[in-house]
Amino acid sequence: MSTTTIEGSGRTREPGEIFRKPLKDSESIDDSGYVLSAVEESSIQKVKKAANTEFPFCINYRSTRDPFDLAHPPTTFLIGSNVRLPTIDCVDDGEFALKVVGNNNAIAVGDPLCVSATAGKVQKYVPTTVSALGDTVTRFVELGKIVGYAVEKIAAGSGGNPGADKVRTRLTIKQVPVIA
Repeated sequence: MSTTTIEGSGRTREPGEIFRKPLKDSESIDDSGYVLSAVEESSIQKVKKAANTEFPFCINYRSTRDPFDLAHPPTTFLIGSNVRLPTIDCVDDGEFALKVVGNNNAIAVGDPLCVSATAGKVQKYVPTTVSALGDTVTRFVELGKIVGYAVEKIAAGSGGNPGADKVRTRLTIKQVPVIA
């Protein structure tokens, strides 16, 4: 009787399963639902709030609130270099509430979402006009930056309102091939 093992096949995590990543030394995160990108710091892969020019890597599940801060609402958030914050909880698959940029366009159910100019927050994806063959690469890069698809509608400009600053999203991070 022989046994066979197949390495590298299948999923390493279940959909929605939390994994942990170190946070960039100078970063702190004040809420859950930010889009994070991967960055290398001190030869270690870490995460930080994604810029609109970066590819999304994961979503943070919790803030970096200092557990010893007894103020309500909390006022102290740990930065990545703090010894009490070795890693943060992250997810890259499933359905989660993501932070919406304050001056957002109206978002309908099924609209694709991408990272906005405000670090880590999302906005409705609006494709650029493709007119030449060279622009096809630009379109693939844009598609690679889509974080997911909205599963609830959000009114225009409501992203800055307390309680309305998040949109439920079905994540599709890393599901579109990227040509770069």
